[in-house]
Amino acid sequence: MDKHVALISGAGRGIGAATAKMLASEGVAVGVLDVLLDEAEAVAQQIRDAGYQALALKCDVGLREDVENAISTVEKEFGPITILVNNAGVGGPFHRVDQVSDDEWEWIMNTNLKSVFLFTRNLLPKMKEQGFGRIVNIASIQGLYGSAHSSTYVASKHGMIGYTKTIAAEWGEHGITCNAICPGYVDTALGVQTDKISDYMQRVLAKSPVKRIAKPEEIAALVRHLVGPHGGYINGSSYVIDGGITSHVGITSDL
Repeated sequence: MDKHVALISGAGRGIGAATAKMLASEGVAVGVLDVLLDEAEAVAQQIRDAGYQALALKCDVGLREDVENAISTVEKEFGPITILVNNAGVGGPFHRVDQVSDDEWEWIMNTNLKSVFLFTRNLLPKMKEQGFGRIVNIASIQGLYGSAHSSTYVASKHGMIGYTKTIAAEWGEHGITCNAICPGYVDTALGVQTDKISDYMQRVLAKSPVKRIAKPEEIAALVRHLVGPHGGYINGSSYVIDGGITSHVGITSDL
């Protein structure tokens, strides 16, 4: 994969960082994007120290100007972008629909969903010209069902999955695939929210058949497969990685 260039949002930590490091280890030149530049630079430096190519950029993924600047900068540094991983996401506060403010709704929707639109709108025509593109959107198992007190997050992830299917249908004939990954609970700042619910982990593990949460590298491994040489016929799919939580009644609606 040493001829590929990847752009990964929210890559300063968690799933994004693990994905950046894993793809870089396959020879992919990686644009490490995050709203926190220090964290993005730390990941990029680790990749460079290992002998691979990486560039860190500050990017508020909900702002068109930031997205366009990130794309053009990575293109100038490494060449045409062939892989896009829309990973940036925020969870937001836990409360009822009638307590959601306009600012909260816009913040979550801009980060989780509008960002996917901004990146793909810019890159899809370029990928079409190249005759190749791999897009992976990091959604959530909460994009598959409703969950009390998480209305905006749930709506954004449902929207991401629907958008993924549409991109797959529109652009597949041009050598471009688009798929979503729906993680369950992952050992990241977003996935382990003990600061909001004191017994969060106990309640999650009680519902998990495997009695643990995922490592970021386990999600990154699926990204690598979907964008790699054996992923070309996988298009418009949504892959659940949750240890079996959604395989039985009850799932997580009361978390």
